[in-house]
Amino acid sequence: MPRTGPLAPQTGGSGLRESDFRLINQSGFGDGLNNYAHSMAWFEGRLYVGTTRGTWAMTKINTPVPDLKPWPTECPDDVYEVDRRAEIWAYAPETDTWTRVFQAPYVKGRTKAVVPRYIGLRGMTVFQGPTDAKPCLYVSTWAPQQAEPPDILRSEDGITFGNVPRPPWDVTVRSFRTLQVFKGRVHTSPTGSSGAPGQSQECVASESAIYCTDDMQGARWVAASPDGFGDPTNLTVFEMAQFNGHLYAGTVNAEQGFQLWKTEGEGGPPYKWKRVLQHGAWRGPLNEVCGSLCVFKGALYVGTGIVNGGYHRTLRIGPAAPELIRVYADDSWELLMGYSRLTPDGLKVPLSGYSGGFDNFFNGYVWRMAVHGDWIYAGTMSWANVIPYLHVEVWPEEMLVLMRRWGKEEMVRRYGGCSLYRSRDGIRWEPVTRSGFGNKYNWGIRNIVSTEHGLFVGTANPFGPTVAIRRDNRWVYVDNPRGGCEVFLGKDLSQ
Repeated sequence: MPRTGPLAPQTGGSGLRESDFRLINQSGFGDGLNNYAHSMAWFEGRLYVGTTRGTWAMTKINTPVPDLKPWPTECPDDVYEVDRRAEIWAYAPETDTWTRVFQAPYVKGRTKAVVPRYIGLRGMTVFQGPTDAKPCLYVSTWAPQQAEPPDILRSEDGITFGNVPRPPWDVTVRSFRTLQVFKGRVHTSPTGSSGAPGQSQECVASESAIYCTDDMQGARWVAASPDGFGDPTNLTVFEMAQFNGHLYAGTVNAEQGFQLWKTEGEGGPPYKWKRVLQHGAWRGPLNEVCGSLCVFKGALYVGTGIVNGGYHRTLRIGPAAPELIRVYADDSWELLMGYSRLTPDGLKVPLSGYSGGFDNFFNGYVWRMAVHGDWIYAGTMSWANVIPYLHVEVWPEEMLVLMRRWGKEEMVRRYGGCSLYRSRDGIRWEPVTRSGFGNKYNWGIRNIVSTEHGLFVGTANPFGPTVAIRRDNRWVYVDNPRGGCEVFLGKDLSQ
C-alpha cells in the first residue's frame, strides 16, 4: 500500500499537546545513573516511580557486547563498581515535591563482597489480598547475577517497604515485570534470565509460564499456564492485560513472531487458553515481541517490537520498526500502523496510513500505551541517538542512503528522541512529541499513568551522568545535565 500519510486532524474533545506537558523531574532525580523510570503507579494520592540504574554499564557485560565505539557513557570495566541500587521516588502533586522512599540495600554477593540487592524495579500494581488490611503497593524487581533471584516488594503506606516470596522460579531468573490483576489474583512471569557466565538477557527467560496468587503475602503461587502455552518457541510471556472478561498474554517468539493468548480464567488455575494471534500477526520474527497492551473503546491495542531496542543482537533479528494492531473481542484484528501483507485473515493494510514506527525506522518498539480522557496515547523507544557510536552494516539500504547523504549527526538531529502519539479513534494518530519532549537523550516513553491530576509520562534515558561527544575531532566524556530519566506531567490548559 503506498504511503498516504496520516489522516486529517481530529476534532472534538481536547487531547494533550507537547505544550501541555511540564517537566517535573530531570537528570534522574538528580542522579544521572537513574536511567529508567521503569515502573509507575498511582497509590495513596501520590505517583510512585521505580528506577533502573546504570544501563550502559550493564549492557557492557552482556554477550554479545554491542559493537559501539566509543562507549556512549563512561563506564568502568567492573559493573559492580557502579552504584546500581534501584530506587523508588514518590511525587506529591499538591506540593510539587519528590521524596525518595526506597533504595535497594547492598547484600553479600556470590563472589563479590557486596552487590546491590536490586538493580531495577520493572513493574508496579496496587492489590489487596486476603491477608492485606488495605490495598498495598507491590513492585517487581530485577536482581544482578551476583545476588539471589528477584522477589516482590510490598508497602502498605508507600513509605516502608518489605518483601514477599517470589514464585517458584529457578535460580537463573533475574527479572520480571508485569504484575497483572485478574479475577482476584495477581499474575506474573519471568522476563529475564542469566545464561552462561557474563550473559544476561533482560527480555528472554528460562521459562515462559505465568504464575498467579490470590495472596501475595501468603505466597500461594501456582502455574496459570503451561510453559510457552505448549510451544517451545515462545521464549517469554512478556505482557498481560485484562479485556472483555479475559486475561490476555503476549509472548516473545524469535523463531516465528509473537503470539497472543487469552483465557476466561474459569475454574481457577491452571486456566484454559485460546490463541488469538500467531506468527507476529503474520509478519514473522520482525514482530518478535508483544511489547505493550492497552484497552481502548472496546478493543485491545497491541504494540509490537524486537527486543533490545529493535535489533536482537544475539539472534540477529532486525533492525526493524514496530507495528500497532487492534484486536476485538471476537478475535478479529486490524493493522493500524505497520506494513501491508496478505494473511490467512485477509489483506491487512495500515489503516492509519503510517508505516512501521509511525514512519520512523529508528523506533524499535511501541513501549507503552495508556488512555487519558477520550484519547489513547502510544509511546515508542528510539535508538537513533546511538547512531554516532554504531557500525551501520546491518541497516537496510534505503537508510544507508540517507545516512550517506546527511551524515550521522544530521540523522540524530532529525530522528533523535522518542515519540508519543495520540488518537481518539485508533486510526487517526497525531504526534505529541517526536523529539523526546525536546531531549534527544530520552530514547523511550517507558511509562504512562493517567490520574485526576493529569497524564504522567516517564522516560528511559541512559545517557547519564556522562556522555561521549566529539570535540576537536576526538571523543571525550562530558557531564550530561539532560541524562537520566525524566518525568513529565500533562494537563489540558484550555480547560
